[in-house]
Amino acid sequence: MQGAKEAVRRFGEKTINIWDGVKRFSQYVMSIFTSLRSIRYLKFRSIYMIAVNQTRFTGIDALPLIMLIALLFGATVIIQATKNFPKFGIEDFIGNLLVLIIARELGPLATAMIVISRSGSAIAAEIATQRQNKEILSLELMGIDTKLFIVLPRIIASTIAIFSLIAIFDLTAFFGGYLISLTTVFIPIDIFFGSLLNAVSFVDITITIVKSIIYGILIPLICCYYGFMPRSKFEIPIYVSRAVVRTLLIIFVINAFISALFYF
Repeated sequence: MQGAKEAVRRFGEKTINIWDGVKRFSQYVMSIFTSLRSIRYLKFRSIYMIAVNQTRFTGIDALPLIMLIALLFGATVIIQATKNFPKFGIEDFIGNLLVLIIARELGPLATAMIVISRSGSAIAAEIATQRQNKEILSLELMGIDTKLFIVLPRIIASTIAIFSLIAIFDLTAFFGGYLISLTTVFIPIDIFFGSLLNAVSFVDITITIVKSIIYGILIPLICCYYGFMPRSKFEIPIYVSRAVVRTLLIIFVINAFISALFYF
């Protein structure tokens, strides 16, 4: 009986903590929307430079890793398909298989995971360090809306970078998959890419755009939120870890929800 009461108490405390966290995050998001009214007071060049640097780090610097992982994913899918499915007539369904696995699910999800592990953790650590070094306080004393100045350029940069990376991931996986497929089964290039073009639908393109926009907004938004939270240098690793783990969890949930919404 005592154990059941303790379990209920812990469950209640956990529920209250989650609800408090949701309320704090909602207030944080609303404060950013409210701050948009003061965007006219910010210099365009300052926002532009932050967005360009963040796009370079999130997008261009991540290209080698994205292309390598995409090549490995594409090769794996093709090898599994040619090994476990009949080789005769494989060209009829290989396009559908690649679009189903790569374009719809693995491409956006793997790209988001790489961006979170690289850029998301860096954003949270950078903001937390700036806060501890009183750099953010200095900006506030100068009359600059720090949430708008810090968060908005990173949302713009992440959205552009993630959309571009997803497109590059898909193209690399398709092309790499085709090259690997030549070692196991010969598929004429016109038939292979014709099968891909026939398999890609308007819904697939729409979902890619929707996911890139949602991921581009959520990843920097959540990571910035946790970057503002540490109250000492010792808490920085804790909140950087929370930023990565919880952003990953939310992205997985959002990915499943979008797939279910569009395809089921």
